[in-house]
Amino acid sequence: MLLRVLVFVCGAALMALEILGARVLAPALGNSIFVWGALISSFLTAMALGYWLGGVLSEKAAHLRAIGLAASGAGALTVLVPALAGAVLPWAATLGPRLGPLAASAAVFFAPTLLLATISPIAVRVASRETTGVGRTAGGLYSLSTAGSILGSLGTAFWLIPLAPVDTLVAVTGLLLVAAGLAAAFAPIPAEETAGRRRGWTVAAVGLAGVAMLVGIASFSGTSASEAAARAAGERIVFRKDTQYHRITVTDKGDVRSLKFDDRRQSAIDLSDPYTSDIRYTDYLHLALALKPDAKRVLVIGLGGAVLPMRMWHDYPGMTIDSVEIDPVVVDVAKRYFGMPSDPRLHVLTGDGRQYVASTRERYDVVVVDAYYADSLPFHLATDEFFRQVREVLTPDGVVAYNIVASVDGAGSKLFRSIYKTAGGVWPNLYAFPIGLSADREPSRIRNIVLLATGAPVTADVLRQRIARRVDGRVTIDGFDRFGDDLYTKPVPLRDVPKLTDTYAPVDSLIHLAD
Repeated sequence: MLLRVLVFVCGAALMALEILGARVLAPALGNSIFVWGALISSFLTAMALGYWLGGVLSEKAAHLRAIGLAASGAGALTVLVPALAGAVLPWAATLGPRLGPLAASAAVFFAPTLLLATISPIAVRVASRETTGVGRTAGGLYSLSTAGSILGSLGTAFWLIPLAPVDTLVAVTGLLLVAAGLAAAFAPIPAEETAGRRRGWTVAAVGLAGVAMLVGIASFSGTSASEAAARAAGERIVFRKDTQYHRITVTDKGDVRSLKFDDRRQSAIDLSDPYTSDIRYTDYLHLALALKPDAKRVLVIGLGGAVLPMRMWHDYPGMTIDSVEIDPVVVDVAKRYFGMPSDPRLHVLTGDGRQYVASTRERYDVVVVDAYYADSLPFHLATDEFFRQVREVLTPDGVVAYNIVASVDGAGSKLFRSIYKTAGGVWPNLYAFPIGLSADREPSRIRNIVLLATGAPVTADVLRQRIARRVDGRVTIDGFDRFGDDLYTKPVPLRDVPKLTDTYAPVDSLIHLAD
């Protein structure tokens, strides 16, 4: 019975650690497909080597105390993960979007995963002593381990991550393995083992358990890596929570309050004037009004700190703004820490932006897409199929305003040019505003680009005139009258970039092309 419990617990811990691993890496490396690919590959490599090593060890030490030692060792290494990540991640972040996650995953998670993988082959050998059906025994144990992995995956992803900090969950996972290892440390051992070796197995397991517990206690009372980084930057953490989508952090630095998803700042306001954004690109999204001056209904996909919806609500009394945000914690943060008011003209819906667009019967004059999570863009919000769904909810002369992080020229421009090409297949008129381009004249620099798309024909000169006149005084954003200087009028090369579709939208690769 104890053997089966150990196999189940270790299977659960293995997958819990893999799910948590993405959150451990995210504050420094983001949450892109490269992070997940590197993490899964590192775990699979460690498991492959661990299974082989476990098979070798099973020939020499086929008893529960050996399993207890492996579990205790894995637990001790797991408890060390937050501290090791704090030391490794700053270095890994300098290696680029592909090599960085791979190096960090291997450095932080390879060793505990390898030890956990050794357990199943040893368990099969131990159980086979009690039965002649080796195949059935192996199948039963691997099935039990997989059942534990299913529970570890679902329990961690669906319930545990929102309940406690990731560092705490990692430490608890390690201590759970230590407890399992201790339970096996005093189990009977084959008679052929000498008394000294019997004591050695037990002492080693107990020693590893002691180290893990001391480190675990220190981790519960110590300063996390993200807290240390915030302090080093002169920031005070006001709120922090891990959700199913991000590690959300709210920080104050002087009079500026910022919202971060993982390692990226998403929104920032001046505490003395919550309607003023400290991040310039949100101001440029008001350019949609230069194409649709009489806009009454606006849809914003991606809430962040609600800086854009609040400013529109404040500045345009006749306007109704609907926002769609997938993470309910972000909605709560916008209300509690960024002052988003409750008002009939300001609605917030929790859900996926594309699903809302596909199901709503509302019609909008402006649709804003600003749905980055950390350093990645949900690919299904950048495809031809999505844009065609958006067109269906727009009024005939309605406008899409899309926030893109890229360059307009050079190696880092492929994401912008791919979205430009895709949107151009749906709307005949596109206007790109690379923010700050008129000042620095560096088209290859990565920056926010606001892309406007509409069916209404407006010449570049007319658009600039409307901007210069602040849309007949309707827009009061500081410096808005000069935003027309950033209008990009050069031809956008499209032949070497893909049209993004639901079946082919490599946005992560396009985002990181310049790194």
